[in-house]
Amino acid sequence: MNLESTQSDERQEIKSAVFKLLGRREYCRAELEQKFYRKYADEQVDSVLEQMEQDGYLSDRRFVEVFVRNRLSQSYGLKRIQFDLQQKRVDSHLLDVVLEELAPDWFELAADAWSRKFREPPNGDYKLFGKQMRYLLQRGFSMDEARAAIEGAGEFE
Repeated sequence: MNLESTQSDERQEIKSAVFKLLGRREYCRAELEQKFYRKYADEQVDSVLEQMEQDGYLSDRRFVEVFVRNRLSQSYGLKRIQFDLQQKRVDSHLLDVVLEELAPDWFELAADAWSRKFREPPNGDYKLFGKQMRYLLQRGFSMDEARAAIEGAGEFE
């Protein structure tokens, strides 16, 4: 078997594996690179992924759109979404573009996250107030958004 035939077989193998993954969910290019660089030559992986981007099968923008919609439906805040996308090595500019289109109401999402987790407002209980604030902050909401969600649920004195 010659080198060209081997490279062609390897490219086809990479392409099939990528299609199989993309059939389940959207992936960003960095995730696929991380998966396939371990097993295949970097040049082959880059070549296949580049071709798939040109053909429209792979799109970081589409990945960010799906990712953000999913996180918003799970009531995550902006800071958490930014952090998760940063971990996936996605360009922050794409997030800005998608958020501009979706225009989520972060205060409403924080209130939704609060109501999914808690039934009773803290009503002067500083320990419970702290617990609820920490929960919302860990989900990526700002201090203002978290405070508004808790105070909107009931008067905190």
